[in-house]
Amino acid sequence: MRRSPWTFLMIAVVLCLAGGAQGFGPGAKGYVGSERCKECHEGIFLQWKLTPHANMLRDARKNPQAVAARDYSGVPFKRADIYWTIGSHWIQKYLTFIDNDYYVLPKYWNLVAGNWEPYSIFNWRERPYAIHCDGCHTTGFDPATKSFYEPSIGCEACHGPGEKHLAGGAPGDIVNPEKLSKERRDMICEACHTDGKDTKAGGQFPFPALYRPGEDLNLYFTDFFAPKPKSKKWYWGTMDYRERHRMFLFWQSKFYSTTRACDVCGFDRGMTVKEERYMSRDEYCGTCHGKIYKLSSVHSRHPPHAVQCVDCHVPQVTDGGSRYSIHDHKFDFSGPELPCTECHEAKDVQGKSATGHDFHFERVRSRKPLTLEQACAKCHSEKDIEGVLKDWKTVRGERK
Repeated sequence: MRRSPWTFLMIAVVLCLAGGAQGFGPGAKGYVGSERCKECHEGIFLQWKLTPHANMLRDARKNPQAVAARDYSGVPFKRADIYWTIGSHWIQKYLTFIDNDYYVLPKYWNLVAGNWEPYSIFNWRERPYAIHCDGCHTTGFDPATKSFYEPSIGCEACHGPGEKHLAGGAPGDIVNPEKLSKERRDMICEACHTDGKDTKAGGQFPFPALYRPGEDLNLYFTDFFAPKPKSKKWYWGTMDYRERHRMFLFWQSKFYSTTRACDVCGFDRGMTVKEERYMSRDEYCGTCHGKIYKLSSVHSRHPPHAVQCVDCHVPQVTDGGSRYSIHDHKFDFSGPELPCTECHEAKDVQGKSATGHDFHFERVRSRKPLTLEQACAKCHSEKDIEGVLKDWKTVRGERK
């Protein structure tokens, strides 16, 4: 029997769909993507592109350079098995495609050490990525189709769907976290940086699948789970939103820690570290600016540890010194000092003397933006700074 050309075309399409990786899908309605935000907010967009949030999930087929790992001789998979990369800052995990779903491969690449470390060796096939991770590693996640609009944590992850704002340009048609109450503003971060199960999409997701910035997180998330190991001293046992907020503060307090864990998936970036310690401010800078950090004495023309990165590159502040910007290095990495009332009610007389205040917060010494000349003059006021800097040569570094 002779078959028409259309029959062969349909067979080819079916074979392609059966053999290739599934598309992630259209995602939730109302989203436009960060590239559209760039049309009016190019400066913020270009700074955002450099952040770990912007590089959380990248297509390894379209962008092969995104894969940091180089040696595959000691791992049970090949470079060709990697479809997407996860992370760009501390470590990098890899997604592969098996049985019509994506899974995180059982080894991750340590970006700092430049080697492989184990990850979920025994249960990695039990955690499909779309269910366990997509809601926090993407933007515009749709629980009905298990698809997203944009890979990584884009503008709309914090500002909400932008379709209406794009159409009319009205400021009121997009969420500005700065104009929210502090509680609602923190909830945007807490949606991904604290534990729970969704309550609006069947309870299968470890994140509030239908939550949108500006809304009450309590309506989309279960009550707070039992605390993580080593953190029980932070909680009262009420397991309500106050406990969730304490977990968020606990996560913030571990910002410099070499053993901080992901609050949702349990990943411990210091799983090979037997004793917890806290990085110096320069070490933290070095996690992104690795080449400069290794050549710090050449770069700064000062002996190691004689000056800190922030002595010359002073974090700038906005709003008269009340807050730091997360987009353009205008921040103090350790965060602002927190009042006791963040954890304790005003009537709690034990607040100021309670044990376990493991914040490790430190304020920068200078709160004013400085030029390079001014930074040098802080310590070398007697020298001809302009003359010294005239033939200045520096070592340029790239993100690891």
